[in-house]
Amino acid sequence: MPAVALLGLLAALLAHAGSYGDDHVAGGAYHRLFELLGIGGAGGFALAVVAIASLGARRHVDGSVLAAAMRPLAPTFLPLMASATSWFIAIESVEPEHHFHAALVLVAICLAAASLLIVALTQWFLQAVAAIVFAIAPTPFDRRPVTYRRRFAHRSSARRISIVYRRFGRAPPRLTLIPV
Repeated sequence: MPAVALLGLLAALLAHAGSYGDDHVAGGAYHRLFELLGIGGAGGFALAVVAIASLGARRHVDGSVLAAAMRPLAPTFLPLMASATSWFIAIESVEPEHHFHAALVLVAICLAAASLLIVALTQWFLQAVAAIVFAIAPTPFDRRPVTYRRRFAHRSSARRISIVYRRFGRAPPRLTLIPV
């Protein structure tokens, strides 16, 4: 699952910044590469979510239904935590020796907090994209707007109704009274 792997890198970078602070950069000489890979992965995930949401907007009735259908795209906590831990180990292995080592408990707490933050942000992003795409895309379940068209101008209806009702209002004349 590429989304878990690349979002795990973002969580590892956040955890590194939380546990070490400004002591040193994550990854040493490869810091820029890790940053670009994490940002590119998050951007690719965002584009994929938008594309899938725009394709699925015509098949769902509501934006919340679309968000629920896209929920499997979002990573869950445990796989993201495992990915962030492996990225953190990879980042620390390429760094040169540094004099300050963060406590293992602090690193674990920062990894868990960063993973929870990424999971919450991806869930929020999925819901926001589903709501936006559903608001933009017309669905076949929408009601058609009522349009009023006047084909021609009507005469006054009061006069016309009085003529129609008066037409057969009396009996026909008798034939014997008609002069020949």
